[in-house]
Amino acid sequence: MRSDRYKDEPVVIKKKKRAPLKGLLILILILAAAIAGSTAYFYKTAYDSLSVNFTEDSPVLEFGESCPSMNYVKESSGEVYAESEYLDTESVGSRETVYTATKPLFGGILNPTKEFRMNYTVADSIPPLKIWSWDDAVLERGSEFNINDLIAYGDNADPTPLLTVDGDVNMEKNGNYPLHVKVTDSSGNTTEWDLEVEVTDELPSYEDTAERTKFADFVSAHKGDNRSFGIDVSAWQDEIDFRAVKEAGCEFAIIRIGYTGDGEIKIDKTFTRNFQGAKAAGLKTGVYLYTTDTTEEQVRQAADWIIETLGGENLDFPVAFDWEDFDDFQDYGISLHEVNKLYDAFADELSQAGYGCMLYGSKNYLEKVWEKTDIRPVWLAHYTEKTDYEGPHMLWQASCTGKISGIDGDVDMDILYNK
Repeated sequence: MRSDRYKDEPVVIKKKKRAPLKGLLILILILAAAIAGSTAYFYKTAYDSLSVNFTEDSPVLEFGESCPSMNYVKESSGEVYAESEYLDTESVGSRETVYTATKPLFGGILNPTKEFRMNYTVADSIPPLKIWSWDDAVLERGSEFNINDLIAYGDNADPTPLLTVDGDVNMEKNGNYPLHVKVTDSSGNTTEWDLEVEVTDELPSYEDTAERTKFADFVSAHKGDNRSFGIDVSAWQDEIDFRAVKEAGCEFAIIRIGYTGDGEIKIDKTFTRNFQGAKAAGLKTGVYLYTTDTTEEQVRQAADWIIETLGGENLDFPVAFDWEDFDDFQDYGISLHEVNKLYDAFADELSQAGYGCMLYGSKNYLEKVWEKTDIRPVWLAHYTEKTDYEGPHMLWQASCTGKISGIDGDVDMDILYNK
């Protein structure tokens, strides 16, 4: 109860001072909304301005062609990135690739991005390759006729091009039989030619009249600056006296390490002896693999086997990839482009162990079958006094009928171009 002495005095209520926190919070919210709004505006403006113009609408590319993706960007309003470095031309048909455009804002704090799609078509306009043909074939009466014994063909894209033959051969009756051969790939490209088969009771005889060349004469005929001379060998040469080979002037030996086919790997029965003998004689050494494998998995396994077999041994040459059975190419059921990819897979696997790789091939197939011969190390096979092969090559196998001390029989002779 209040005392009477306070009854006439006014009651004073003190107000608490309002803290500035609420006002500050409101200000922050206003500023945040303004920043968010302006950020959204700038982001949307930048996003809407993004554009990519291509060099052409729906370009048509050749199968297997190397096509850098950025070559098809004509102009853009921002930074552009392709989903892959190269366009996919590994199969025929319609394709789509994605490009991403971006325009970083505020030092990269914001990155508006937009996707642009380019459609393109992969086409095959290259006709099948006539690899070889026995145009004037002579067959024995009563034997079995198979056109694939007289021809070889392949296609860059189609692993199984269609073969049609007009004409018949009666193997029970002597005479000449004209045939017309036509090979058609899945894109409708065709290659055709004529040949004639003679059926007879007596087959012609063939005599080996090739001239043999002494190694010393071979060196003398091809001597020049920055050149070395050597041989390549396998079980075909049987036992080799590498000290005698060295004394005859040979500087290097490339040795068959083995051969593979259908995924089966076999070591050359003379490899260990030859490899150790060549090294002991002081020769530079390399190895080659003869293969008829048809899948990338198989050649990678072969490369791993080579790495294991070498056991860390150093080589003076890249490992040579020798795929050369083009005489029966249609029997393998692969395209010419796929053969090239076998080399790439083989080389890639070897590189992981620090070994290089080189491509062995004859002049004919280097010109008609093998791709990228300007950048792949090449071991050229061309049996002639002076090669007219125009591509770069580090080695030239110039003869298969050489003679050298330490080897009974013929041997391949090679020239190394030293850099």
